Order: sequence, then structure tokens, then C-alpha cells
Amino acid sequence: MSRFIDSWAIVHIDDSYNASVLGSRGTKLHWCNGREEAIEFIYDEYLAILADTGEMDEELVYAAKERFEVLQEQTNSLEEWIEHINELTIDLRHIIWFGSIAEMAELNTEFACAVREVYWEEFGEYDEDDPSAFVPEDEWLNLSEALVEYLGRAIV
Repeated sequence: MSRFIDSWAIVHIDDSYNASVLGSRGTKLHWCNGREEAIEFIYDEYLAILADTGEMDEELVYAAKERFEVLQEQTNSLEEWIEHINELTIDLRHIIWFGSIAEMAELNTEFACAVREVYWEEFGEYDEDDPSAFVPEDEWLNLSEALVEYLGRAIV
């Protein structure tokens, strides 16, 4: 279980014109083994996805990577960095979750609360008074399953 404790999820959706025409948001979920791997994902795989979606040439991809690096150096938190990346990638893709399973189990954000509500509906005892209560560590594997279920239920 200790390996799972360090797991980070990145959820992003397609904001491109084609996705809206087709009625699909192209929601994607990626799991990483820790914070550093999640950051590497942004610089490598996520940037490649953006390049494909935005039909970017190598020069633009290189410039985007440099801009991401500058933004990371200038921001005080990963959340702020992701907000800036989302501002740069408007109409391409949008990151809706970038964080650890531990954060998803406890943070009071709209997305994390919605996932926890699915967890309690599917795996625990649903409490109408506290539908998004924190999820204990020994249930984080089920919380990851609730995330998949949540993403499968509706367009985020």
C-alpha cells in the first residue's frame, strides 16, 4: 500500500473545437508514482498531447516547454503553476486535477468532493449530512476506483 500512498493523478479534458463539435470532452486520467513523476508528465506526455491537439511544430513545443519551466520557477505552488498552464492552453486541453490521492481524500475542492461523494455511494456508507467526507488511507485504492467511476459517469 505504501507505493499507492505516493500516487498522483492528473485528469485533463479536451477543450478543442473538435471535441465540442463531437460532443466529447476527451477526459483522460494518468497515474504517476509521486510528485516528481507527475511534473515530468506535464513536461513530456502532456506537452506532446497539447502539441498533437494544437498541431504544434517542434519550435512551438520547445517554446511551450520553456514557458512551462519559467512559470514553474515563478510560482509559489503547483496549483498556481497548473492554473497558469491552463491559461496558456485555452481551447486545447484543461487540467482539472493535478494532485496526490491523499489530497483527493481530504481537500475541499469541487472536484475532490465530487469524487469522494461517488466513493461513499459506491464503496462506503453514504451520509446525506456529509456526502464528501474524507476517505481513510486504507480505502484510497477504492477512492481511485471512485475517480474512474466519476469520470465515466458524465462529462466533467
